Amino acid sequence: MTERAERPRALVELQSALGSLGVRDTALSERWDRNGWVADWEGRVRGHDVYLLVMGAHNHPDGVRLMLDDFTFEEIRTEHLGKLLRQVFTGDARVVRSHFLRLSKNLDLEVRIDSTTYSASVSGASGDDLSSWAKPLVAP
Repeated sequence: MTERAERPRALVELQSALGSLGVRDTALSERWDRNGWVADWEGRVRGHDVYLLVMGAHNHPDGVRLMLDDFTFEEIRTEHLGKLLRQVFTGDARVVRSHFLRLSKNLDLEVRIDSTTYSASVSGASGDDLSSWAKPLVAP
């Protein structure tokens, strides 16, 4: 780990969101290098096993990549990170079925924050293989 000037706002947002969802141990495993940082956490959120990984770059502090179990959000505005997690775990998000030219079927986790809709996909047409927290979000 190298020296760092200040902790990224995204990590503060992440820990705050976890705490607001009732998580007691919000400690993150953080790794730093000269280009950016990675932080991950695993534990239980509202009775569900969850794995989170957040990545950021020092030269791009306003956006992060979030891996939430099998779903990967490529670009989330830092100020939306906490709200996105809270919405997913309070049921204010949805998983919809999509397909590309009828060749590949996906399940898309969609979260709307203000005027921005974030989406992350996993392969498959059935919600049976989703994490337990995502199954109730599957749209009929």
